[in-house]
Amino acid sequence: MLNRQPKITLSLILCLMLAMVPGCGMLQHDRTPEEIFSLALSGIAGKETLTFEGQAGLRRENSGMFENQFKFEGKLEDHDRLTLQTRLPGAVTAAGSGMNLNAVKNNGQPSGFSASFERKKGQWTALTAQHEPLRGSLSRYNPIAQLEKIDSMKKTIQSEYGSGRQTQILRIELVPEDAKAWAASQLTDEMHSIRAEYMHKANQVKGVDKKELEQELRKVWQQGEDTMQQLIQKAEVNTVYHLTVDRKTSLPMRLSSESQVKYMDSNSRSNVEALVTDVNFKSYQ
Repeated sequence: MLNRQPKITLSLILCLMLAMVPGCGMLQHDRTPEEIFSLALSGIAGKETLTFEGQAGLRRENSGMFENQFKFEGKLEDHDRLTLQTRLPGAVTAAGSGMNLNAVKNNGQPSGFSASFERKKGQWTALTAQHEPLRGSLSRYNPIAQLEKIDSMKKTIQSEYGSGRQTQILRIELVPEDAKAWAASQLTDEMHSIRAEYMHKANQVKGVDKKELEQELRKVWQQGEDTMQQLIQKAEVNTVYHLTVDRKTSLPMRLSSESQVKYMDSNSRSNVEALVTDVNFKSYQ
């Protein structure tokens, strides 16, 4: 009896020591996917500066090919000021608008569009003029705003298989109702941005009846707005994100997404489109 007590004590101490060693202890706390996402969001929210590069494209089910592809890059400064810049090979189509905008400078060199945003009271506001090209479209490619929006939405978060020792991959699927409401809100913002842009251009045209031209533009825009609202009302939207997180720092390394929209067009034909994005975070300070 006297010899058993030291053995039990020694075994208990040894068990506690092993439990403190990463990866081998029964008492080690494995973070849930929700906790990992929360840490990633908190980490990026605390950074003063960061940069990222991304690309986006629209894929249609009937062709399987990507359309309207373009690349973009962004830089966060002073914690709350963000600049987004597209890098385009030739031309870009405003997402959801069907309007082609020239993206080549007069000297033939590839150009693009840029927009600046500022975060005030948790909301991102565009600093560029309302009539600037693609002002509304660019806002949807702000990965920081996307992560903040995801945090407030209903969703399921799961850990993906294949995560390595240094990274953790999360699969985040939005509840379809929330995904649809968000898509509708983004499209509405873009339509209003397009309206402001073309009304501004109409006001600069000389030698025409500006009032008549503005009325015609409002009519065309309203038709487009009504059509979009009718399509989105009966549409099905499914949005899935994949977030790669650095295990050591808990900071986001990559954010990719696919937002699939199923809808019936004016000819009662079924259509499936998917907006695909992929963003890599390059540096943090």
